[in-house]
Amino acid sequence: MNPHDDLGSALRALPLAQAPDDLWPRLAAALPPARRRKPLRAAWPAAIAAALLLALVWPRSPLSPPSPSVAETQVAPAPAPADELPALRDRSQDLERWLGVLARQSPQDARSLMAAAEIADLVGLVDAQLSVARDDQEAVPLWRQRVGLLEDLAAIRSLPVTALANQDAAIPDSIPL
Repeated sequence: MNPHDDLGSALRALPLAQAPDDLWPRLAAALPPARRRKPLRAAWPAAIAAALLLALVWPRSPLSPPSPSVAETQVAPAPAPADELPALRDRSQDLERWLGVLARQSPQDARSLMAAAEIADLVGLVDAQLSVARDDQEAVPLWRQRVGLLEDLAAIRSLPVTALANQDAAIPDSIPL
């Protein structure tokens, strides 16, 4: 006599279990009706026209760093701190504007982000030192350092844009899906 026979017959004698009601119909009835997204095909011509208009109106490409003026490229005697300070401030503002445009347009890899964060921290330290500078003699070297750091930051942030521009030949005619 097999003890499993009694267990098997006892299990077969049990009533069948009922599956619980499906909750999806009640959940679907409680949710608001889904809105269909309209395709944005009509927006493409307007976007292209706006991009062309911006390219014609924009004084210089937002992806190219501000170029130094002719006076900056010529070798000249070192200007007096009072004369150099406004030029350094203007260059700093130009670089910050350009970095603002570039930051919205370019993806960054982890190494570039870390380097950019470190340079941004150094710019913050220089800004703190500038806030306590007593006179122009003390401020000019700090402004030079700040402009140099912003130029380094611009170089780091423009690397992906430059790499993308140089990869035009490497892009295949058709991309497999």
